Amino acid sequence: MDKYYNKGEVLNKYIIEKFLGEGRYGIAYLGVNDKGEKCVIKQLKIEELENTKKKLFYEEKILRSLDNYSSFPKFISRFEDEYREGYILEYMEGNTFHQILSKTQYEFTKDDIYEIANKLLDLIEELHNENIVHRDIRISNVIVNENKELLLIDFGLARFINNKRYTKKVDYWFFSDFLIHLYYSSYVDEDLEEEQPWYEELDLIEEERHFLKKLMGLDGEYKNIEEIRKDLEELKRINQVIK
Repeated sequence: MDKYYNKGEVLNKYIIEKFLGEGRYGIAYLGVNDKGEKCVIKQLKIEELENTKKKLFYEEKILRSLDNYSSFPKFISRFEDEYREGYILEYMEGNTFHQILSKTQYEFTKDDIYEIANKLLDLIEELHNENIVHRDIRISNVIVNENKELLLIDFGLARFINNKRYTKKVDYWFFSDFLIHLYYSSYVDEDLEEEQPWYEELDLIEEERHFLKKLMGLDGEYKNIEEIRKDLEELKRINQVIK
């Protein structure tokens, strides 16, 4: 049974400010030290520690290897006591795209989507250049800060690429799924009786539909990020002509 931290408890000089959420593998809290510096305290769940302890600590190894990048959280330290085990990570300021979509109901234009796609592709390329695949690029794991920069968090499922189980293609799939969520921000539900797949439901030109499906491996597949960038630039060009 997991023993949760309470607000006000102190861990490695960080005071627990609040509970942030939990998933299958961990429980997250916001912490702050006496200098006002924030952190994320990630408590690993006991059941998963017992079953897959080796896998849970990939996050530490991967984040330490990305220490020179400002778009990914820095690993601060590990902790362990009688009841709990986990690590402390840099807190990334900003709003996740899940927060933006659910709380503000902001409607992303196609120009917005292409700009965001380029920025997110930069982060994916940085990871792949370091032989890392994220495997969880969701709207809840991508943050936009006050400078309109994108930040990528939650490396719990990240792995080193081995071209067998852990390949670049899985990030292409998540990249497409992420963009589809942005397209849906301006979707008007016509209350049709039959449920339709996203590629029929959304207002997409044929080139966009092909681009998103190809990222998912449903209509051919991309071999590398250079090919993705080329098609993304073509989409931007077409969009300008249509406007």
